[in-house]
Amino acid sequence: MRCTFDALRGDENMTAMLHSRDMLRKCLFASISVVALAAATPAAFAAGAGILDKTFGADGNTDGTPDGVVSTSLGSGDDVANAVARAPNGEIVIAGSHFAKGSSDIIVARYTHAGKLDKTFGADGNSDGTPDGVVDVSLGDGDDVATSVVVQPDSKVVVAGYHLDGKSKNIFVARFNENGSLDKGFGADGNADGAPDGVVNVSLGDGDDVARAVALQPDGKIVVAGDTVKGSSSNILVARFNKDGTLDKAFGADAGSDGTPDGFVSLDLGAGDDLANGLAIDGDGKIIVAGSHKDNGSNNIIVARFSKDGTLDKGFGADGNSDGTPDGVVSQSLGAGDDVARAVALDEKGRIVIAGTNTSTGGSSNILLARFLRDGKLDAAFGADGGSDGTPDGFVSLDLGKGDDAAASMGIQPDGKIVVAGYHTDGGSKNIVVARYLDNGNLDAAFGADGNSDGTPDGVFGISLGAGDDVANGLLIDGSKLIVVAGSTEDKDKSKNIVLLRLLAE
Repeated sequence: MRCTFDALRGDENMTAMLHSRDMLRKCLFASISVVALAAATPAAFAAGAGILDKTFGADGNTDGTPDGVVSTSLGSGDDVANAVARAPNGEIVIAGSHFAKGSSDIIVARYTHAGKLDKTFGADGNSDGTPDGVVDVSLGDGDDVATSVVVQPDSKVVVAGYHLDGKSKNIFVARFNENGSLDKGFGADGNADGAPDGVVNVSLGDGDDVARAVALQPDGKIVVAGDTVKGSSSNILVARFNKDGTLDKAFGADAGSDGTPDGFVSLDLGAGDDLANGLAIDGDGKIIVAGSHKDNGSNNIIVARFSKDGTLDKGFGADGNSDGTPDGVVSQSLGAGDDVARAVALDEKGRIVIAGTNTSTGGSSNILLARFLRDGKLDAAFGADGGSDGTPDGFVSLDLGKGDDAAASMGIQPDGKIVVAGYHTDGGSKNIVVARYLDNGNLDAAFGADGNSDGTPDGVFGISLGAGDDVANGLLIDGSKLIVVAGSTEDKDKSKNIVLLRLLAE
């Protein structure tokens, strides 16, 4: 008698050479025993959501990371991925920075679905000092950092960030062709703005101007959000560019009354710093930004919504300014500590979900989520626990231990589950964490279900790649089955390498 049943791999093919009813009974008993054994062993945890996808970066750990993780070093300096996006063909695009020769350069890299560098991207025989698959762009002697990335339907890559010009930072937006070369039809001004064609460089004055997020409108226009320094404090900044890289003068058209040229909107909420970290565009074309406002020494969460023309949408957060902000803006404080939104996403019902951190006075930070209804009110059905986690209904706070916990990025799966990525400080160093929440704000215990063997509760995936800091900065929901996280990992010499990891979502 021969019966084969590969239960550990989930292979349901059973081949049996059966010649009698007795042999059939024996084969069935043997098969059932194998299934029971598999369910009782640690290998049973090897299938399911919240584990590394071992087909990604499968190199037998030659890059010093386990299968499911890819690490890329571009030299002796720090290499960091700040954002990640999906190309139309399923490849993965990251943007960030590479430190070399005393300053940071913009880097953009493209990886195949299997986790290998796509050598057709930026194929220049390493003339820019990076391997094929990676593009390096320097805009001058100062630091150039890409903070965000989005891929157009035609596979062109748009990145935004800042360029340090002298003593202050300028906003830049760059567009790359599918092969990784700069798109010279974008921002084509003969370098009049101090940047090569393919890059738009914008300064609004003597202070720092920074783009922290970028998004595409359905009509191909590019929206960026960030902040600009006016006097001694920062204001929220939103700008819109036409497809050719010129400013869209119909956006924020106020003849400069807010201190910025047409094409920009500046929002000042008071004497403290106002920052926009996250950006989303809803189905009506309205622009939502999330970040923080400093009030009386501590940061409060803010969410603002702008109409298509750049004016505040007064139907959002309409409370007669009772929260200290104008209609069109929602401000939330959870106490005396700092509360900051780092990322924002919209679910299929148009509800606004933010992720970030909340900190008690003198304490450590926790991962924070909140959900707002379309009118700007907190959704009290989200995280409804009567305040047992120390936050009001509408918020969820996650404390993973004594150290700091922070969410840097987020996404929403097609089934409505919310995924956030960031880090947890454990024993002095940071570990990457990814958490998944159900629609009601509870942790999804089926995600990362390992009986807490990684030091995090079920619902959270945690990984340490070495003795140094491992940090997630960007997150991509890749269809219904995969989650991609991008960031950095420190090697034994304390220099940072780009890191990508892919998790199974189901």
